[in-house]
Amino acid sequence: MLTSSVEVLWTARYDYQPSWKLEPHAHDYFQIIYFVSGSGSILLDDHEQAITPGDLFLIKPQQRHGLTVGSVVNSLDLKFVVKDGHLQHTLRKAANHFAACDAAIPHLFERIRQEGEGKGPLFRELCGAYLLEMLILLLRQERRPKRNLHLAKVPLGGPADAVSKRIVEFIQQHYAEDVHLPEIARALGMSDRRIRQKFQESVGVPPMRYLLQCRVEHAQELISYSDYALKEIAELTGFKSIHHFTRVFSEIAGVAPGVWRQQNRQGIRKDVYINPHFSNTIWTITDAA
Repeated sequence: MLTSSVEVLWTARYDYQPSWKLEPHAHDYFQIIYFVSGSGSILLDDHEQAITPGDLFLIKPQQRHGLTVGSVVNSLDLKFVVKDGHLQHTLRKAANHFAACDAAIPHLFERIRQEGEGKGPLFRELCGAYLLEMLILLLRQERRPKRNLHLAKVPLGGPADAVSKRIVEFIQQHYAEDVHLPEIARALGMSDRRIRQKFQESVGVPPMRYLLQCRVEHAQELISYSDYALKEIAELTGFKSIHHFTRVFSEIAGVAPGVWRQQNRQGIRKDVYINPHFSNTIWTITDAA
């Protein structure tokens, strides 16, 4: 199986306090650190680099690294091994730093964490599939021209027909705006009926239902990875009121936004072991000064 080329060992979210420091160290597996918020600097080999929200760092086996915190730093952390020789060689040659990485990356972190906590059938294989998708997105980003990095891309496995792909792209780019079906139709130069029919056939839901699902998905990421108030998240994701946001979110996610936040805050900050035999070494120390 292709997913057997990679194996997720462990994942967690760390909230580094200003008095904490990640001591310089190295290990024999790969690591990805995605910075959600905060400021500070990361040490890679002998080079120190400032971090900003949205930065992702790929740390290679035996690469010395450390972290100095300037303010409270929220990070998503993933440790893994690569068993495929070609992929391992490609990753060793890849960049260490990815700025403004693909919008799907935090979502894939969340998928891996959820699978690791739930431990359903074949969860390790599914974690490997999500990791492989993450690595492909990073390698694609490295090789494409450095433009339009802030636009959400059509997810892998998305609609096959060109019309539906264009609809998905439009919704992903404009989900936070006051979007209606006639506006989508005008942007694509088609009738409302044609848009609705093609999308329903390809995706299985009407375009406006997909828009709501897209808004809820982005709201889930903001709830999980930011400290915005729920009213602010509702506004940032295109809902006109907190009441509409709560109703739609509860319908699609199965729980109210406040409950989702509580569940994620309880679980997201703890270590999640995908490989039960992996032992994570703690390199974080508190600066007594």
